[in-house]
Amino acid sequence: MKKRLALVGAHPDDCDILGSGLAMRYRELDWDVMFVSMANGDCGHHEMPRQELAARRKRETEAVADMLGIEYVVLDTSDCEVFPTLEQRWTLLRVLRRFEPDLVVTHHATDYHPDHRYTSQLVGDVSYLLKVPHCCPDVPALRKDTVHAFFHAWRDTARPDSFCVAIDIDDLWQRKVEVIAKHESQMFEWLPWVDGQDMSQIPPPEDAEGRLRYVDERRGPRAERIADLYRDRLCELYGPTRGRQIRKAEAYVTAPFPTSLSEENYRELFPFFGG
Repeated sequence: MKKRLALVGAHPDDCDILGSGLAMRYRELDWDVMFVSMANGDCGHHEMPRQELAARRKRETEAVADMLGIEYVVLDTSDCEVFPTLEQRWTLLRVLRRFEPDLVVTHHATDYHPDHRYTSQLVGDVSYLLKVPHCCPDVPALRKDTVHAFFHAWRDTARPDSFCVAIDIDDLWQRKVEVIAKHESQMFEWLPWVDGQDMSQIPPPEDAEGRLRYVDERRGPRAERIADLYRDRLCELYGPTRGRQIRKAEAYVTAPFPTSLSEENYRELFPFFGG
């Protein structure tokens, strides 16, 4: 039976960086995928005016949506203003109900960024309400359980002591690099600047191959670190021979919401392992 995946991030590149490998696996099965950004990305630059930046970042998400064949929803909340208000709760509830996901993945509750942590809380706040008809009665309540999970926390250097699933993205890595590179305002302007890099060393727009190499060099080590952190789980899921060979991975961790990723439900939602 076809499944539907919703990734909920705080900003217009979060889902792409953290979970586009899983999205591609779903699309390989012709399953539906939606990315949600709780904020419009209007603070993620050191030079561009906020309104102009938000419009640019929306175009970047549209390029990703076209590339992956997914739906990409960007909500009109400013960066640094994601907060578990009733207004933002009901907005997210309506978005998720309309999509009817089987699996929702969001930021880890302990993530370093406040927008990420509050996005995680908002997903938790609506997790039970998805099935409550009198909440937002203008959109029909779901009549099924929706499983919830966290991305691996961005700066965690240890594997969490809870149920998890790790997936091989070696064969998807180059395409994931291309997805991430669609966020030009972030990968080649804002993030290098805020990280204190020498901006003269960033490949220019006309050097498309150089830009892809730059993203690979910047993002590849994290995917390799996740593979190493979850090596024993990769060996369990793919078998010891292949599990030891996987270089790049994404990881998904159980979330403390009403229906969470578990031993009982993960194979229906991650049918990539065989056996």
